[in-house]
Amino acid sequence: MRSLIPSFLTSDIQTIRDPFQSLRREMQDMMGYIDRRLPTNGNNGSDMTLPVIDIAETKDNLEVLAELLGVLDKDISVTLDRDRLIISGEKRRETEQKGKDFYLMERSFGSFHRVIPLDFEPDSKAVDAHFEKGVLKVSVKKPPEMTVKKQQIPVRTAAS
Repeated sequence: MRSLIPSFLTSDIQTIRDPFQSLRREMQDMMGYIDRRLPTNGNNGSDMTLPVIDIAETKDNLEVLAELLGVLDKDISVTLDRDRLIISGEKRRETEQKGKDFYLMERSFGSFHRVIPLDFEPDSKAVDAHFEKGVLKVSVKKPPEMTVKKQQIPVRTAAS
């Protein structure tokens, strides 16, 4: 395995003129290595990566935001399986270009499946999903016993 520290002691004359070129090349190699190992869903020969998901918790709700750019609303599924929120879907794309001397048609597709474990089993009526401009927002209302009431705790000292 190559070292992640760039070597500035090379015989490459270009590297001697610009020592940062070696660093740039090493960083590009490293980022390519990482990019090739990102999680993908290989169903149907696709290489669609898993969508980015942000999860935030408020006093009363659990908010999930998923970036689903290029996915149509009819191709998104949000399901609740006991204490698991499941977001899945499929992305399809078809492009066609015609020119004087050429015709190009490309098709690609891929599916994704994300499971978000919950600390509680919500009521199905307490889940709301809204999709707009490529962003899916799912709000899960917490049951009343999950909402913690703020309580002041007295701090004692060694003398008391």
